[in-house]
Amino acid sequence: MIKVDYSQYTQAELHEALQQIPPDSENYPALIAAIDARQEEAERPRQRTEKTLHSAETRVKVIGYIQLLAAFVMTVGLIFGPLTSWQSLISVPFIVLSAAAGYTAISEQVKWYWLSILNQGLQVVSFSFGILNYKYTGLGGIQIGFTWLKEFELSFGILFSSTVRLTGNSDVFSLNALQIDVLALVLMVALLTGRAHQR
Repeated sequence: MIKVDYSQYTQAELHEALQQIPPDSENYPALIAAIDARQEEAERPRQRTEKTLHSAETRVKVIGYIQLLAAFVMTVGLIFGPLTSWQSLISVPFIVLSAAAGYTAISEQVKWYWLSILNQGLQVVSFSFGILNYKYTGLGGIQIGFTWLKEFELSFGILFSSTVRLTGNSDVFSLNALQIDVLALVLMVALLTGRAHQR
């Protein structure tokens, strides 16, 4: 018959009792069960932490592959698309940034994750104000915002293309617009949380 409740014992008290109680004691099985239960409790937070870290690593790698693919698509567009003017070459720094960001994310170079965060951050806001026009999307985006001439109108769009546009040409847009890319914002938050978990 078990006479001792080991559930209230500390870890140190359990190990001390283990050294003092012989294996043929009637309390020995309860003591071993209490030690095993305590070890399982200690393992749970570590397993949770490992699972969270693995999930964060996977998220960052997926975003890295998306950024590499975007760099590839933009490169193909630059090579085979119509080279209308020097403005087509404005995409080159964005291609380099996207490729570097994707590579560092996939190879888990945590100290360089800021490249991926910057790359996604540059995609969050698009705008057109008179002659100034800026838009950068990797592989596409989900954009909400508003446009206006005399009245404000809510806008929503889903893009399936890589776009880099930075112009000062007044003929490009007649509308003023401000848009937020929700997809880029979500990916940027995923990168920030992934970097925080991997530090």
